[in-house]
Amino acid sequence: MTVSWALWIGASVAIAALMALWAIVRHLQGKACEIPATSDLWSGRSYACPDCGTAMEAGWVMLGKGAIWSSRDKGPPGAFAHIGSALPNTISLSLRPAANMAWRCPSCRLLLIDHSKLVKPARQGGTA
Repeated sequence: MTVSWALWIGASVAIAALMALWAIVRHLQGKACEIPATSDLWSGRSYACPDCGTAMEAGWVMLGKGAIWSSRDKGPPGAFAHIGSALPNTISLSLRPAANMAWRCPSCRLLLIDHSKLVKPARQGGTA
């Protein structure tokens, strides 16, 4: 009888852990604003590098566990920074992950990221 109780308790703990993980994923997905990729997303969106003044190259950036921001006063994020503290719209948990629009200056190695939205990848043969 003790073995069956141990199995029942183990199964209950595993189910509870899976439900907690599902709730966290749903919460993070609810915070993201994903829009479809269209060619007009880029119109009027050209930027000059703040260091050298040359035109920045437009593209995409994917941020793994999200962009974790810390103000200069507080110092850099620590080793235990987690995805719950990532900036909004910097994490995509989709199978075909969405990405952020970004611009970079190859010579100065500066990166400008628009995290007002995540852009879903275009379907095969689509534009953007």
